[in-house]
Amino acid sequence: MLIQNISNAAQVAAPARPAGNGGPGGVAAEVAQTPAQTPSPAQLQSEVSKINSALQQANKNLELSISVDKSTNKQIVKLTDKDTGDTLLQYPSEAMLAIAQGIDEFQRGLLLKQQA
Repeated sequence: MLIQNISNAAQVAAPARPAGNGGPGGVAAEVAQTPAQTPSPAQLQSEVSKINSALQQANKNLELSISVDKSTNKQIVKLTDKDTGDTLLQYPSEAMLAIAQGIDEFQRGLLLKQQA
């Protein structure tokens, strides 16, 4: 599975596609977007539902979810094991979210010092 930043989608060449049905269970979930377009929450939920259906049809016990981190306001994409609840993949990682939060706090501190 290829997960890439939507804003960089136009800059990255599309991967070679093998002949066949295009994905697990015969379902290909694709979102063609230009960098200026931002999908609505309903569009994102629809695509996530398609991917989860494809995973279920392929007898994979996995679930994809997209959420927003409240402290950094960044989108988080997670792939979890439905049986154990373990997170298998996460983008951005917890470490990157902590770094982003630290940078935001640092910049707010600099802003307050500059205004004083």
